[in-house]
Amino acid sequence: MQRLSAYLGNLNGWARRGWLFGAGALATFALAPYGLLPVMFIALPVLVLIMDGIVPGKPVRGRLAAGFGSLWWFGFGYFVFGLWWLGVAIWKDGAYFALPLAVFAFPAGLAVFYGLAGAAAALFWRPGSLRIVALSIAMVAAEWLRGHLASGFPWNAIAYTAMPVPLLMQSIRLAGLYVMCGLAVYVFASPALLAASRGRAVGLLLAAALVALDLGYGWQRLSMDEPEGGRSVRVRLVQPAFGDMDWSTPEGREEVFATLMALSGQPPAEGELPPEVIIWPESVLPFTLESRDDARTAIGELLQPGQSLMLGAASFAGRKPDGWPQFYNAIYALDDAGATISVAGKTHLVPFGEYLPFEDFFRSIGLDAITTLPGGYVPVQDRRLLHLPDGLTLYPLICYEAVFPRLIDNQTENASALVNITYDAWFGRTPGPFQHFAQARLRAVEAGRPLVRVGENGITAIVDSRGRVIERAPFDERAILDGILRLR
Repeated sequence: MQRLSAYLGNLNGWARRGWLFGAGALATFALAPYGLLPVMFIALPVLVLIMDGIVPGKPVRGRLAAGFGSLWWFGFGYFVFGLWWLGVAIWKDGAYFALPLAVFAFPAGLAVFYGLAGAAAALFWRPGSLRIVALSIAMVAAEWLRGHLASGFPWNAIAYTAMPVPLLMQSIRLAGLYVMCGLAVYVFASPALLAASRGRAVGLLLAAALVALDLGYGWQRLSMDEPEGGRSVRVRLVQPAFGDMDWSTPEGREEVFATLMALSGQPPAEGELPPEVIIWPESVLPFTLESRDDARTAIGELLQPGQSLMLGAASFAGRKPDGWPQFYNAIYALDDAGATISVAGKTHLVPFGEYLPFEDFFRSIGLDAITTLPGGYVPVQDRRLLHLPDGLTLYPLICYEAVFPRLIDNQTENASALVNITYDAWFGRTPGPFQHFAQARLRAVEAGRPLVRVGENGITAIVDSRGRVIERAPFDERAILDGILRLR
């Protein structure tokens, strides 16, 4: 380890940047769908050992620059390799000019948060475990800022590399995502202490204690029985996987609707009771419910007495100053007559996907061409629970909302379960949908509530309150998933 430390510490120029970029890239293999957690015990020590060679002995300004540069290059590799699949959506949308922005410029911007963490940690960089503690605390702040600044983008927070399986997920219920980021950084970086001349034993013992506590709490939580007295609900999750269906023509839109209806109306397996609740993915209805009374009638005729349907659809929200329509991204609950019994809208929209940030600014400086794009969504101002018949209450997370822990904190006490509908088909067969699902599972653990999740092409699943997958549909295939949602 000391020879490796000397080698990494003496790197300079592009060789050093390449190692840092490569360490960040390697770390992404600990994320879904790979879940190769051990790679973090290589990636983080490499980062620390490189910083050992360039941070000490410099004046304050030099320390700040060295720390910022080290973590920026690490973060750049982490975000390029962790988010390259964003380019798939850009390619499908035909906006080829934006590919470099999605694949390189956006990760470069996200890496600034890690760079700031490196600069802060560099001020306290001392031999022994103190430097790793400083890095851990700085990463807590950096990930919190990344999840909150502007609209926030906490996707692939470093803590997710430490939680690939339910045994390792449970501590997030106590510590929260951002504290888990710091704990994960400390544990993963601790092998770098093997090259230290002092503080090695105490630092490694602390890392071992953190791992033991995490495993012990996880085992204790997973061994507990679910609370008694809860009810069970039979659900059908519809994964239409439309593929190349044409949404641009009336005939194509009717085919989309007919496919959803046919899948929803399939009889249950022999000996099984029909579902009580049927759930469609986000934004799969190819028209607004307000414009199609005949669709409501057809849904009412499809549903059996006592059944209800939940679906994602746009809801008209008025017009922009330039005349283009705006919509809410909403989730509806319909009864067996096709009438709306509950509706909830999306409060946290996807920037540049569902809305244009700083639209008023662009308009004020005369860039009207940017602000006159057709369509667009607006957020609803308050989060609402979905109330279904027989007292079933669901907490809605529409697509991207499932990656935000703050939308869960202290807001799910009155919910029986979480429901996450999404449309991840934009990203094809890439890591994107798997990363999204992995983060949604953590929201179930944080809330202590089961999760039902429905995607257009996946990942469609039922997850219990400990993050365990109970049922799951095959990815990127047309399917229905009939299962039991066990509530508290």
